[in-house]
Amino acid sequence: MSRVTDGSHIEVFENFTEITAFFSLKENASKGYPYFNEKLFEKLGISEAVVVQPKQVHENRVAVIDCDMRKEAAAEGKYGFIRPADTDAVVTDEAGVLLTTVHADCLPVYFYDRENKAAGLAHAGWRGTVKSIAVKTLEKMADVYGSRTENVYVYIGPGISKCCFETGAEVYEIFSSEFDFAGEYAKKREKTGESGEIKYYIDLKGINKRLLEDAGVPESNIETSALCTCCDEEKFCSYRREGGTIMRMGAGIFIKYKEDCRDR
Repeated sequence: MSRVTDGSHIEVFENFTEITAFFSLKENASKGYPYFNEKLFEKLGISEAVVVQPKQVHENRVAVIDCDMRKEAAAEGKYGFIRPADTDAVVTDEAGVLLTTVHADCLPVYFYDRENKAAGLAHAGWRGTVKSIAVKTLEKMADVYGSRTENVYVYIGPGISKCCFETGAEVYEIFSSEFDFAGEYAKKREKTGESGEIKYYIDLKGINKRLLEDAGVPESNIETSALCTCCDEEKFCSYRREGGTIMRMGAGIFIKYKEDCRDR
């Protein structure tokens, strides 16, 4: 469902010709929020989109982008903008709408319901993962568009992997109190020295995949990127590796064509 292109971005859901989805690499990162890269958008053929730029806060609110919102934003000109406040996931079934999120280690989780032509995009850091942001997005698509889990395809994109996501015991305890399977996705390590501090390496990608499978998405419908944003300095920005970078990579998904809402 994905492939690295010419060094500017990763193509996501490449087999679905009715949508365009991407994850920008370091070359096309932006300074903080929001993500907007006109050069990349033009390259991808989405240069006249209504761009959705949620203000991410590591929570589990999912915003629905509907027909009226699209038409109002489209009236602004070449690009229109919708900026939902305090939102970490967005869904739509509107053609011409580009859903975006920004990332510098947190996971992008892409959703596409091919039967109902509906898309979703979530920003899943460790806090959002604990609050089941991916499942909340799936549930919102079911509520609004009638999406059935067997028809939803998911891509868990590049982000910090288990090899690099080191946490203290207090973070692991939050996961273990929320998920009885948390121990299957964590590795405990006691650091040497006077403190003897205990650390854990947690697999955020694996936990999100498990949650989506438990919610009913077939394993065959889920692809998980093996790329670690913290490990790969050449391709990715990393908040952890760089000690607090302001640079953010962009995730996006865009429905190219569909019956106009005025005709429904």
